[in-house]
Amino acid sequence: MTSTPYRPDIDGLRAIAVLSVVLYHFGLGGLRGGFVGVDVFFVISGYLITGIVQAEIAAGRFTLARFYERRARRIFPALFAMLGVVLAAGWFLLLPSDLARLGQATLATVLFASNLLFATQGGYFDESADFNLLLHTWSLGVEEQFYLGLPLLLLVVARWRPRALVPVLAAATVLSLAACVAGQWVKPKAVFFLSPFRAWELLAGALLAVRAVPAIRNRGARELAAALALAMLLATVAWMRADAEFPGWRATIPVLATAVLLHIGGTGGSRVHALLGWRPLVWVGLVSYSLYLWHWPLLVLARYRDGMEPPGTGVALVLLGASLLLAALSHRWIETPFRRRGPSGSAAPRRVFLASGLAAAILAMAGGGLLAAGGAPSRVGPEVAALDALRAPEIPYRRCDGVLPDLANRACTIGAADAGTVALVWGDSHALAWAPGLDGLFKSRGIRGVLAVFSACGPLVEVHNPRNPKCLAHNRGVVAWLRAHRPDIVYLVAAWPVHSNAEGGYDLRRPDGTTGNPRVFPPAFAETLALASASAGEVQVLGPTPYAPELLPFKLVMSKWTGRGSPPDTSLDAHLGVVANFWSVARTMHHRFPEVRFHDPTPWFCDERACHYRADGSVLFRDGDHLNVAGARFAAAHLRMAEASAGAGRAQ
Repeated sequence: MTSTPYRPDIDGLRAIAVLSVVLYHFGLGGLRGGFVGVDVFFVISGYLITGIVQAEIAAGRFTLARFYERRARRIFPALFAMLGVVLAAGWFLLLPSDLARLGQATLATVLFASNLLFATQGGYFDESADFNLLLHTWSLGVEEQFYLGLPLLLLVVARWRPRALVPVLAAATVLSLAACVAGQWVKPKAVFFLSPFRAWELLAGALLAVRAVPAIRNRGARELAAALALAMLLATVAWMRADAEFPGWRATIPVLATAVLLHIGGTGGSRVHALLGWRPLVWVGLVSYSLYLWHWPLLVLARYRDGMEPPGTGVALVLLGASLLLAALSHRWIETPFRRRGPSGSAAPRRVFLASGLAAAILAMAGGGLLAAGGAPSRVGPEVAALDALRAPEIPYRRCDGVLPDLANRACTIGAADAGTVALVWGDSHALAWAPGLDGLFKSRGIRGVLAVFSACGPLVEVHNPRNPKCLAHNRGVVAWLRAHRPDIVYLVAAWPVHSNAEGGYDLRRPDGTTGNPRVFPPAFAETLALASASAGEVQVLGPTPYAPELLPFKLVMSKWTGRGSPPDTSLDAHLGVVANFWSVARTMHHRFPEVRFHDPTPWFCDERACHYRADGSVLFRDGDHLNVAGARFAAAHLRMAEASAGAGRAQ
């Protein structure tokens, strides 16, 4: 039993939410912030479920068994059908490592814990997420974990302090939101995926359901508020940035907009709500759950055989049409029958739970079996399986990522262990990639190196990178160490173009409010060089290595499996265009700091036409831009020769 009559405007809101997500994933419409559709779903879900539960508690009809039976009927049939189809498709289409990960994700999904799994793996906006056919199930995990606790909370409050319901829900909302905002700067991945940091979004809907907000009686005020809320929501969908600062405080924008629209729709309505009740929009809202379930694995599988290249507009439109068709079929033949014609009577919950448990157990065993079998490598043959295994290469010194320099920490020192000459290697993940090569170089030269490496954190003083909220504090710690220990040599290593280019990289900021990489990078780089020069006897800057094709190891193994040609090398002109801004600044810096030695790796990798990702039969990169161990040693061998040459100090 629902607490309110059917509201078509809510299905209209669902349509906006799901279309935002789907179009964002398919690259249609230029929606930068389509991912906020999930936040819209959270508010709607909190509103509807709390309204149902609270109405039944007030009427004395609520039972946990009936509540979870309804949730099972609503969620499980379409979800389990999707999981079964995806597992079957994965058997034929996925490489062993990806099939094993699919098995692991399937096991987590049927336990409604996929968000917990993904919080320990790549982030939602990371490149690795593109391979995860079940990434979208994280939001189901958040919702179901929330609904383990909400009914119990409502029952306890109704039994002992019924008048405290609104203050209790409001306090929980504030605490969760505060944790979300504060945690964003400490554990952004956890904040994105874990339910304690997302609960406030569902609780915002819950507060509306228990009438914590007074109705807007004035017609004109309702019309204005609804129009502003819809405009704010659509603007967020169009322009919200996808980065490590989300959710954080920015998630309050779509949440507030959705809450306003839900509230006004339930307390008088407006012309906006008449628009949200448009029948085509309502239809999309009705199939929104199935559309959400099917669109993402369909997209991933479509891209997989094509080297994970983004789909063109034509392909994306076909995928959109296919997703809508699957959603319609799923809603008609899977969702609706189980919701309307499930078992009835006092034994209904038990029968639903038994059937759900059996289906979940079968899927869990299938997923666990694929994980245990390593993705069944016999399907693809030993040569392809061996190449696939190389997609997860060893990354030496990975444990040092984000660790401040410490000569006593042998795990994060390289080169000659007890040498008197000390070198600091300061940089981002590219410095970490260089470390195995520098280790050999330092041993040959009698140098003890100490690592100060942090992913998405270039060696730039007083610079904040939203992609790594801890970067500014980390670099301040490196500066303090540098001044205290005054090493003999400082090596500055980074993916310089992402710090120096206006587009296609990080969005750097200074504490004084300066934004934009062309304004931030030159003075920050100059300050870094000045500090390093004043604190060390020698400073060397290792310039940007050329990029390799994106997802290089994956594309190499797929070329072997499918018989397609290997991915092409990067053209020299493309590389020079990417690094032009950095070397323009570097030439200026060389005039200001003539003692600093700059090294340009371009000639080591490139000829007059292209930059190569292989040398002497070995692949040099572990992805589209990071050197692997062989590549680091290859680059270090050239660096050794460059250091010995008379022209090593000339900026290229």
